[in-house]
Amino acid sequence: MWAFMLAVALTLGGCATPAARDRAAQAVPAAQDIHGRISVVTGIPPDQHSVYGGFRLELFPGGDGEFDVYSPLGQMLAQAQWSTRSARLDDGKQTRRFTSFEDMTFAALGLALPRAALQDWVRGMPAADLPFETLGDGAFEQVGWRVQPRLRDGQLYLLRASRVQGPPAELSLVVDRVRPEAAASAPAASAVSAP
Repeated sequence: MWAFMLAVALTLGGCATPAARDRAAQAVPAAQDIHGRISVVTGIPPDQHSVYGGFRLELFPGGDGEFDVYSPLGQMLAQAQWSTRSARLDDGKQTRRFTSFEDMTFAALGLALPRAALQDWVRGMPAADLPFETLGDGAFEQVGWRVQPRLRDGQLYLLRASRVQGPPAELSLVVDRVRPEAAASAPAASAVSAP
């Protein structure tokens, strides 16, 4: 169950103007602490799989982060941490270490997701350093995903993403609370370094 929750880091690819990239890069806060609810649906019936729960996502300067996933009743399902050098995933039964965020998501989902994009998508914008195509009404496509962010007062409150390439997958994030600059620094490198 927890593996599908990591799809919050969904990857997304097209064309962007330099001005759009500059605006996206300038809009990203140094650190952010995001709390909300997640829904992930993967596969095709009768093998379709649905997962619902809560999450806490903390993003740090430089691309490090932490991601906690809870059941609808508040039970911790998984804790993930990553840095530019390594990643760690704890499902409550075992802790697995990986050399990269991409390796961790491949092991959990069967799909390697780019770490850098996470910082932008959960803020409702395309990844500034990856090409994208604007679709209108705030939607965009990147790396085989159609993403529809909804903003209120400049803040993301709903994110829907569906895969347009590869096996079917849909993600919905409802953001309940965001605290900008929640942490002064990333977690200690030793916390997520590979053995």
